[in-house]
Amino acid sequence: MWSELAGLLRLGIPIIFTQLLQVSQGTIAIIMMGRVGSRELAAVGLGTSFWVFVWLGSMGLLMGLSPTIAQHQGAGRHLEMRRDFQQGLWMALVIGMLAFVLMRNIGGVMDHVGVDSQVIPLVKSYLSIGSWSMPAVCVYLVMRFFCEATGNSRPMMVIQILVLPIVVLGNWVLIYGNLGFPALGVDGAALTFAGGMILAAILLSGYMLFTPKYRDLGLFDGLTFPVFARLGALFRLGVPISISLVLDSAFYNAINLLMGRFGHVALAAHQLVINFATVIFMVAVGISSAVMARVGQSVGSGNMAEVRLRGWLGIATATVLMLPSVLFMTMFPGIIASIYTSEPEVTDIAVSLLMVAALFQLFDGLYMAGAGALRGLKDVNAVMWISVLAYWVVGFPVAWILGVNWGPTGLWYGMVVGIGLTAILLGWRFELKSRKLLASHVYCS
Repeated sequence: MWSELAGLLRLGIPIIFTQLLQVSQGTIAIIMMGRVGSRELAAVGLGTSFWVFVWLGSMGLLMGLSPTIAQHQGAGRHLEMRRDFQQGLWMALVIGMLAFVLMRNIGGVMDHVGVDSQVIPLVKSYLSIGSWSMPAVCVYLVMRFFCEATGNSRPMMVIQILVLPIVVLGNWVLIYGNLGFPALGVDGAALTFAGGMILAAILLSGYMLFTPKYRDLGLFDGLTFPVFARLGALFRLGVPISISLVLDSAFYNAINLLMGRFGHVALAAHQLVINFATVIFMVAVGISSAVMARVGQSVGSGNMAEVRLRGWLGIATATVLMLPSVLFMTMFPGIIASIYTSEPEVTDIAVSLLMVAALFQLFDGLYMAGAGALRGLKDVNAVMWISVLAYWVVGFPVAWILGVNWGPTGLWYGMVVGIGLTAILLGWRFELKSRKLLASHVYCS
């Protein structure tokens, strides 16, 4: 047990720090924008939500590469690792271009749902600038998933450590107009964010090209044309993952849009809380990625008892790691709000939302680690259908009804219902699936 926990944390902790460093780029921009004004704060928060929606869809399509490479690694199929990696690069180029187009058009939905008219043009400009980073982001994701699947999560952490101070300096210069540059506000945040994403992709490409560990695998040798049988296999895994991630993100974006109907002050408070929750959520995301890789490696080696152990250990670890943030949000909501804004109206609403968000975050670890364990088994369709049921059949109608009656706080209680049901169902599915695989393996043996 302790050996497995150590292995999980060796892989997971660098991923956690990578995710925290990456999401902190957006967090710093939101904090800086809070000093400009509540409309600008709301615009960057909403623009980031749309960007995350597109990013998650792209990431999901490419994420099928991770369990595929992990199972090849567990079975010692090195040639197959190289072939699927190269097909992943072809996928990244196509998906990156589609994501570019989508980001430049997705903001149009705001015109039809009653978002504050003063916020809409700022958000659209943010998305237009950010769209230029998407092809590079997709290439970065392919290389990231390959590294994580082979148990190597540190390069991404080092890269994000290098990129973060550059992004902070860029925000300080371009948002406020320091060092003789014009004050670009929201556009300055978008330029810096896109530049940081592109720089990270360049650095990770250089690492994989020149480090002996990957050069010996010949990942870029004899680059082949698209092989539709392999691309089809990767897409069959990636599409359900993408749909589930998009449905999750669409649920939260729908809540964002409903929150926009309460005015820019409520929207700013909501963006403040969702951003803080997202930062802590990266802990669960890191453990989830590690669980997916380790479960996949166990499947490849044929050790089904280890599959169950690694899955449940990951779920328990992720849940426990979320508890400190739950306590902090419950005990010190005013301190959290003061980090983002000094406007009393925004702070008052944010404090009430943070109390509900603590309950919301209690389910984050179980939800993400359960999804990672199932994806390690390539049981991606179950995750997709659970997302449909929990978020859209149950969670969204509850949020709508409670929002009408209780305002912004009601919307958050609806979000709690959605994520809570998702977490329970994912854990239940992994128990059934892993128990069946173990029984089948024992019987065959």
